[in-house]
Amino acid sequence: MKTQQVVCDFTPNSSQVHLWEIPLQLSNISHYWDCLSEVEQSRANRFRFERDRHQFVHARGSLRHILSGYTQISPDRLEFLYGDYGKPQLAAQPDLQFNLSHSAGQALCAIAYQRRVGVDLEQVRLMSHFQSLSQRCLTPLEAETLAPLSQPEAQRQFLQYWTCKEAYLKAIGQGLTQSLQTVEVQLSGPPQLLQVPEAGDWALTILQSRLPDDFVGAVVSEGQVPVERFEWNLSDSS
Repeated sequence: MKTQQVVCDFTPNSSQVHLWEIPLQLSNISHYWDCLSEVEQSRANRFRFERDRHQFVHARGSLRHILSGYTQISPDRLEFLYGDYGKPQLAAQPDLQFNLSHSAGQALCAIAYQRRVGVDLEQVRLMSHFQSLSQRCLTPLEAETLAPLSQPEAQRQFLQYWTCKEAYLKAIGQGLTQSLQTVEVQLSGPPQLLQVPEAGDWALTILQSRLPDDFVGAVVSEGQVPVERFEWNLSDSS
């Protein structure tokens, strides 16, 4: 297979988190497919529906191209190592931390240098098992904040809690192997993590502006640093 070119040049910055917004396409994914490893292609082929397969290929291929811009390694030559719970890191540059999340045609990729980072994105939707999910995932303090809200508002706020908790758990490399109730979040006032399994200086950023109205998202990073936002488009960079 022909080695793909590095199409962009980004500078890792230890004093910022870079957040890449990726609108996912359902067609013209061949360039992204070509840069995936055999393992990633095999994983893509296991998706039952074509839409889900294309979104996975676009999101994972975009991640490779973005990381290529930071490392100056061809997208198809990047090699990943995986933690005990599946979180990937770059074999060649482990100090360049990253995390990817995608949902319903949108994706976010967070990049940080010498600091752990996690991101999560969810489409706001009606949930048939909302009450049981809330009991399993929220702490009593968090559940109290949903009580006065209408059903649609409560479900949106629940998903905002979810993204904050999952972003943190992804940052520490555990994902949903850890109970969401081990993380307690404050959304009112300055958003912050009130209780976490691993103590430290964690920054929580709620993503409100520039996301479509029917999405919620969050970024958690190690250390108090600003989040700078970019939009990824391969055709703009090639």
